[in-house]
Amino acid sequence: MIKVLARAREFQSAWSIIFGRLKKQMEGPNVDTFSILIRRYARRGMPSIAIRTLEFACSLDLIRKSTSELNLFEILLVSFCKEGLVWEASEYLERKRQIDPYWVPSIHTYNILLKGWFQSGQVECIESIWDEMKRKNVKPSVVSYGTLIEGYCQMSRVGVAIELVEEMIKKRIEPNAIVYNTIINALGEAGRLKEALAMLERFLVLESGPTIYTYNSLVKYFCKAEDLEGANKILKIMISREFIPTTTTYNHFLRYFSKVGKVEEGLNLYTKMMETGYAPDQFTYRLLMNLLCKEERLESAMNVRKEMKARGYDLDSADCTMLVRLLCTMHRFEEAFREFEDMISRGIVPHDGAFQKMIDELKEQGMAEKARKLCDIMVIVPHSTKLPNTCARGEDASRSRRASIVQKAKAMSDILKTCRDPRELVKRKSSSENTLSDVSGAHQLT
Repeated sequence: MIKVLARAREFQSAWSIIFGRLKKQMEGPNVDTFSILIRRYARRGMPSIAIRTLEFACSLDLIRKSTSELNLFEILLVSFCKEGLVWEASEYLERKRQIDPYWVPSIHTYNILLKGWFQSGQVECIESIWDEMKRKNVKPSVVSYGTLIEGYCQMSRVGVAIELVEEMIKKRIEPNAIVYNTIINALGEAGRLKEALAMLERFLVLESGPTIYTYNSLVKYFCKAEDLEGANKILKIMISREFIPTTTTYNHFLRYFSKVGKVEEGLNLYTKMMETGYAPDQFTYRLLMNLLCKEERLESAMNVRKEMKARGYDLDSADCTMLVRLLCTMHRFEEAFREFEDMISRGIVPHDGAFQKMIDELKEQGMAEKARKLCDIMVIVPHSTKLPNTCARGEDASRSRRASIVQKAKAMSDILKTCRDPRELVKRKSSSENTLSDVSGAHQLT
């Protein structure tokens, strides 16, 4: 019940239930109850109320006489960091230290803050926490190093991440699969494939060893670099280590064939996948359709389209647009019209002027009736207000649509003048009056 009410932002009603149960000494609020409220308050951008909720919970015997107090504190930190309230999390940590000078944060607490500062991109704060850990002889765990390494890799500072791996090894902390996968992925993204292979060699000697993700990542980046020989080499190592390639593995090869326009190779790979029992996914078909439409292999594209439908997959907006354009190029307007009609019936709105081009092509071919029918269908599509003016019913519809867009743009402009934080924009969904009412009601209850 508390979860439902908190999700609906009915905090006053949630607190009424909590205090009612406490007053009657019924089986009532526990750690999960207060965790829900803390997370919801953090999501709403209300850190002070979340902190008061934590402190109230910790005043209860049920929480105070167990290890739940620490759990709730860490839940608060995680929630704050997740919602971009890292400064508030750090300030509350400092306040807790001042109240109890003998209190020492756990390694888990430090890990939470490290991750939070990385998400905020505050390198100075990250390095400050790391230095503090060293000064206070807090021994970093593999999670601590993993958090740092992942963060530096995301910031494209792979060199620093590799130095941290060396430091781990010196301190006899064995890097796990997450650490190696993160480094290999970052090296691949940077195009440093020789170093990625060297890191794989180091990974192979460990007891845990590379995972399927490791091999798929390397295949991906070799294919991205158009090094098919290197990708095949990884595939052989993978199979020799008794890892079975997945559909994702072969999708990377298909992406390479699509990129360089190798139709026959792409079709052969797809046929072999089917023969050996692999189940193509949505991405497999998208790559194939992109390759075939780009190379104007219409018959093959239509065959793949049929197979997709038979397996329960449908074309998305981009694939539909490509296919319709190819059908128009081949002057198969009846089929193009049917594809367009099917696309609209599924609520998919065309883009990049595809609709306008279709209308123009139909009119040029003397198919004005079909062009009119297409416009009639487009009017009832849920997203039709975003479509070109071809679908509009006269000047009034077009004018009112433009006025609505201008009005929304002005409203957004007013918000942006006073709000710099993107997260705040999300938190302004509800009116401030409702927020104040909820909070004041909760205060009165407490």
